Amino acid sequence: MKLASNALDYEQAGVIKKSLDSLDYLLSKPIRPDEYIVNPNLISDLNQEAIDSLKKIIIEHCTLNIEHLHRVEFYDNAHLMGTHPTSAMTVAIDGEITPRNYRHFSLHTSDDVSMMQEVLTRRLNTDWPKPDLIILDGGMPQLSIVNWEIPTVALAKKEEVIYFLNSPPLKLPRTHPGLQLLMRLRDEAHRFSRRLHHKHRASMIK
Repeated sequence: MKLASNALDYEQAGVIKKSLDSLDYLLSKPIRPDEYIVNPNLISDLNQEAIDSLKKIIIEHCTLNIEHLHRVEFYDNAHLMGTHPTSAMTVAIDGEITPRNYRHFSLHTSDDVSMMQEVLTRRLNTDWPKPDLIILDGGMPQLSIVNWEIPTVALAKKEEVIYFLNSPPLKLPRTHPGLQLLMRLRDEAHRFSRRLHHKHRASMIK
C-alpha cells in the first residue's frame, strides 16, 4: 500500500487498503465452543463490549452527552427503480439484535435525503421507546436532516466510515466491536428491506 501511495497510485492504494481491512475482519478471533462453557455469559459480555466501545466513540465525537446506549436504531432506505420507496428500521437492545422490534415504512418521497427525513419524522412521532442512538445509512447529506436531541451518526457503505455532525469522519478497523455492531444492524436493515421489496415485486407481477 505504501509503494502504491508513494507512486501516487492512490486508486490502487485504496484497493489494497480495502483488501487489508477485509482481511482483518476475516481474521478476527472466532469464538471457540469451549469459551461458552468457561463463561456462560459470553454473549452478553460481548454485547456489552460492543456497547461500551460504541458509547466511547459517541461521547468523544458527538456534542450530546449520553448516559447509556440501551436502544440503538439503524435506518436504511430503498426503492425499486424510483418506485415503492421504503425504509427499514433495525434495533439493538443492550447490544443484542432484536428482530421483534424491526419496522418497515412505506414512504412517499423518492430521493434518499427526503426519504430519511420522512421516516425519522414519522418514527419520532410514535409512542415507541425513545432510541439512545440513531444511525443513518449514508453520510453527511443524510445527517443534514437532524433536528432532534438524540445522538445521531451515519455509516457509509463499503468504506465503513462513521460520520458525525460536528466532528471529522472516523475510520475504524473492521474488528472494532462498536463498528461490528453497526455493521450487523446495517446488514440486517438491508436484509429486512429486501423482504418488503420482494412483496412489492410480487404485487407488480400479479
